[in-house]
Amino acid sequence: MIKFTLDQFDDLVKNISGKRIAVIGDVMLDTYLTGSASRISQEAPVPVVLEKNRTSCLGGAANVMRNITSLGGQVYAFGVVGDDPAGAKLRELLKQNHVDDSHIEYDQRRTTEKMRVLANNQQVVRIDSEDTREISPEVAQRICNNIKKLIAEGSVDAIIFEDYNKGVLTQSMMDEIVVAAAERGVFTSLDPHPGHGVVVRNLSLITPNRLEAFGLAGIPYKDPDDPAERMELLRQVAEKIDEKWAVKNLLITLSAEGMGLFRKGQEPFLMPTVAREVFDVSGAGDTVIATYTLFKTCGASDEVAMHLSNIAAGIVVGRVGTVTTNIEEMKASLKERN
Repeated sequence: MIKFTLDQFDDLVKNISGKRIAVIGDVMLDTYLTGSASRISQEAPVPVVLEKNRTSCLGGAANVMRNITSLGGQVYAFGVVGDDPAGAKLRELLKQNHVDDSHIEYDQRRTTEKMRVLANNQQVVRIDSEDTREISPEVAQRICNNIKKLIAEGSVDAIIFEDYNKGVLTQSMMDEIVVAAAERGVFTSLDPHPGHGVVVRNLSLITPNRLEAFGLAGIPYKDPDDPAERMELLRQVAEKIDEKWAVKNLLITLSAEGMGLFRKGQEPFLMPTVAREVFDVSGAGDTVIATYTLFKTCGASDEVAMHLSNIAAGIVVGRVGTVTTNIEEMKASLKERN
């Protein structure tokens, strides 16, 4: 574990309020229908759920946006919604979470919505409503041009690509943006989806989980019991990813084992998890990439940014649902550990 004081944390936090991050990717609406189930339907062998409550929150790339604003950063939202109630609700929630949604585009598609039906605190079914075809070339070009304009104006400190393989991120769009960002020294992060098939070189950061990292490397997934063998496999995975992607920092999240930072020519930097209890890992990856990227824009080293993203993830996995943390909670966690 690295040595990191509360005074150092306070110094980084002072820089957050002016940091502007563009988040581009597959925005989603997460809806939770909760109720009770006390009988089986006569129509089919399924429970009958009596609805008691229905709530919605930001999911996918929109959850990354919410994580950044909850920590005090500013966000430009880039994504696509449909002209439907889910799209309207998503934009309403972005505004409530202080996200600039002026660059959200409409296209001829449904807004991605994931509805989870819970009965007696157990998930019964998840219903996905989405279109996964690529967005229209015109919409893709507008998104690309608008982000490049922000880069040229010096109006953005970092860019996060959030890929859920729902059709928003295209190869040409990402290549153009990364080149433009590199020319102006803008930090670029990607939460990848191995099933998408895009390969973008020279990113500042990629944050796959263990399974995703194997997929990106094109290596069959294995998880040996022996720690030394497990680490050797991760080294091989990291080397393969570097050959394809030439990424500066590869942060692989390892669930209960914590996370590992892999950089070309350096020994892996490993960090155990700080979570005491794990209730729900959904959205933890969003917290990691948001926290790491935000604190990098504030001047944190890669190791410190990793440490802080580990702290933030340890907080959110102790709660149910896609939730966020804030500076006060992070500071309390750091104080406890110091």
